[in-house]
Amino acid sequence: MSGELAGWLMLLLPYAGAALVPLLNFLSSRVVPYFAVLVGLASSVVAFFILGAPNTAGVSLNWLPGVLKTGLSLDVLSVVPALIATWIGFLVLIYSLGYMKGEENLSRYFSLTLLFIGSMVGMSMADNFLALFFFWEVMGVCSYALIGFFYKDPKAAAAGVKAFLTTKIGDVGLITAILVLYANTGTFAIGQNLEMAASLGAPILGIVSFGFIMGAVGKSAQLPLHVWLPDAMEAPTTISALIHAATMVNAGVYLLARVYPLLTQAPWSLMLVQWIGALTALLGSLLATFNFDLKRILAYSTISQLGYMVMAVGLGAVFASQFHLFSHAIFKALLFLGAGAVVHAIGTRDIRRMGGLKKVMPVVGVTFFVGALALMGFPMLNGFFSKDLILESALVDAAWGPLIVAGLAALLTAFYALRTTAAVFWGKARYKGHPHRTPWVMSSPLVLLALATFVSWLLIGPITAAWNAANLAAPELTIPELLLETFTAPAFFITLGVIFGGLLLFVYRKPIGKTVRERMPRLLRATSAGLGFDAVYGGFSRLVYAASGFVLGIWDEKVMEGINRVTGWCSLRLSEGSRALQTGDIHWNLLYIVLTLIILLGIVLW
Repeated sequence: MSGELAGWLMLLLPYAGAALVPLLNFLSSRVVPYFAVLVGLASSVVAFFILGAPNTAGVSLNWLPGVLKTGLSLDVLSVVPALIATWIGFLVLIYSLGYMKGEENLSRYFSLTLLFIGSMVGMSMADNFLALFFFWEVMGVCSYALIGFFYKDPKAAAAGVKAFLTTKIGDVGLITAILVLYANTGTFAIGQNLEMAASLGAPILGIVSFGFIMGAVGKSAQLPLHVWLPDAMEAPTTISALIHAATMVNAGVYLLARVYPLLTQAPWSLMLVQWIGALTALLGSLLATFNFDLKRILAYSTISQLGYMVMAVGLGAVFASQFHLFSHAIFKALLFLGAGAVVHAIGTRDIRRMGGLKKVMPVVGVTFFVGALALMGFPMLNGFFSKDLILESALVDAAWGPLIVAGLAALLTAFYALRTTAAVFWGKARYKGHPHRTPWVMSSPLVLLALATFVSWLLIGPITAAWNAANLAAPELTIPELLLETFTAPAFFITLGVIFGGLLLFVYRKPIGKTVRERMPRLLRATSAGLGFDAVYGGFSRLVYAASGFVLGIWDEKVMEGINRVTGWCSLRLSEGSRALQTGDIHWNLLYIVLTLIILLGIVLW
């Protein structure tokens, strides 16, 4: 099978499956989950054939002759997010057989999940900005619908709306950038637009760069549009693992990497991206540190790790950004699915009501701890190597401000990763009831993902070779070269320092926590309220709503009602004047007839 055919099948199979699921549901609802898993399996198997594809565009089709000619981009930058979507999507579909068993509306769940997988593949491999935006929006719709899957819960319904509206702010920037580019280049083709970027004037480049950054900030939950992702945890945990940890939230990082050649034409934009990522990394880790909701901790952790990736793009380390995207998709999907198994077993997300679960759920406990170690950047796991590349890039560029901020974020990450693992799986049991053991359909994906955290970094050689073959800037490294460079670079000692610092915070967490509660109660209140971002946005929304209501009231009560009253008054006066002419006297009627005939004759003869 050629790489081009594999690319089209990766896109079309999930879409076909999404369309067939509702039809199959009419025949037998029991068949639907297994059919969805088979479609996911087919997509993931087909994905292997794309690995040897040439680094060129695939087949292009003229959808709208003269306007839209689009196809597939098969370079490594496009292919990796597509592979993540299909492979992790398949594991999530298997996991869903156990996690979603007995839930209502499963045909809607599986249809939307397959539709999302196809859209993520289409977005990452699109060679055309308009096609990219189409799939970008379909992903947003799937995210909205799946966040609010349990729509009878008001929190889930509100979270879906919040995610949809917040990300739309970024989407407005993205479509603006795309249309401005088209107006100045005459094409939607990504490659041609990047080639012509240098010929665009500074104002145009500024508008386009800022628009792309807005799109990335919205989709990848970066400061200040990060507020939707924690609330998105009202979705089923399977969706949190697939969409809100491993795939869709990576779309913004991928977009920045794809348009990086354009961003380099406006250096201020790279500085902006750099600081957005660094501050988001710190913000996410700080909020995760002071949270007790297991899924929200992981959501804030995702925000923080995405911040590292965004910062790396701003530093010019695009390869490091995408390598961490690859690693993060694996260990964060592992953590979310592990959290889902815990919530499924004991029915709560509050880590203060857990503890001692390692005895009841040993596979989940071990694999979750592996994921936590990868998250904190423990040596020889994938997160260690990918995060080290980002920190090393900051050191080489002497970006001391972002480096210090990212180092503080890494320190807090090490702490909350250990604290969360300990609170859930170690110590005394604080839960009520008797949690059940995890079925194999849920534990087997955890084992596979845990193994991947140990071995995925071994693909560094083929990945860097593919990057260089596609003329993308990347250090061509073999496994020994990666080991030598990692363990001899100054960033390694930074990593060891933050891990040791996080361990110290964990060991002395009780006295430190007591001090914080007694001396810094405002910090606790601020972090529990998300540092006030939701309050500010909520106040602004209420202000806009009140202002629009005031304007609408003036329009309805003054303008439209005034027009109605004037129209009515004129009608009354006209009717009164017309009534005066109807005297009932035949002489007056004859006079009116004669005058009318004279007027008509005058018009005709004139």
